[in-house]
Amino acid sequence: MERSLLPTPVLRGDDFTVASRYEPGRSHALLSGDFFDVVQTEDSTVHVILGDVSGHGAVEAALAVHLRVAWRTAVHCGRSQMEQLGLLERILIDLRADDDTYATVVSLVFPPEGTSVRAVSAGHPGLLLRRRSEDIRWVEPQAGIALGLFPGCTDWAETQIDLAPLDSIVLFTDGLFEGRTDASARLGEEGLLGLATQYAHLPSQEFIDALVTSAASLAAPFGGLGDDVAVLHLGWNPLAAAPARST
Repeated sequence: MERSLLPTPVLRGDDFTVASRYEPGRSHALLSGDFFDVVQTEDSTVHVILGDVSGHGAVEAALAVHLRVAWRTAVHCGRSQMEQLGLLERILIDLRADDDTYATVVSLVFPPEGTSVRAVSAGHPGLLLRRRSEDIRWVEPQAGIALGLFPGCTDWAETQIDLAPLDSIVLFTDGLFEGRTDASARLGEEGLLGLATQYAHLPSQEFIDALVTSAASLAAPFGGLGDDVAVLHLGWNPLAAAPARST
C-alpha cells in the first residue's frame, strides 16, 4: 500500500535523470507522511517537491497524497514556488486532523539551461550536492518555517545553487539520518555526509541504494530506522540531445 502511493515522475525526454528510493520505516508498522514528485513542464523546466508530514498513520499518509496532488496541479497551473508552498499550507490546515500536524517541504526548480537550481525550504533538512569530481557537499538552503507551524508566516526564501555539467542534487527526508548508531547517538548530518563521500564513485541509483542500506545497517542493532525514508537523486543528462534542453 505504501509503495502504491508513490508517484511516477513526469519527464518529457531523456535530458533529465531521476533515481529514487522509498524505504518504509518498520518500528511503527504504520503508513507515514513522506511524499515526493517530479514534473517537467512544456518549457523543459523540471519541478521537484519532497516533503514529510509529521506523525505516522493512514491520516498522515492521506494528507501527504493530497499535498502531492495539489502541488502537481499548482505546477501545471504555472504557480511560483512561493505560491505553491502557500497553497500547500492552506490545504494542510484545512485537512489536518490535529492542529499540531505540520509538514517540512523542499521545492526545487531546474531551469532548462542546466546551470543552476532554485531551492526553497520550509523547515526541511539540507541536501547533498554531488560534483562531477566526486566531491560531495552538504548544502543548507535558506530555511523557512515548516508548513502549518505558524500559519501565514511565509518567511520562505529562494536559494540559488550553481550547477556544472554532471552535477547532481540528492534530496532526502530526515528518516535517513535519524537512526541510532549507538545507544546515545544518531547518524546525523555529518555521519550521512561521511557515508555519501564513501560512495561518491557510484552511479545515481547505486549511490542512493548504498546510502539507505548503510544507514539501515548501522541502525539495525538499535531498533532500525524508526521513520520512513524517501531519497531523490536529480540531475541533467549532458549526453542527451541539446535541442531537448533549449529554451
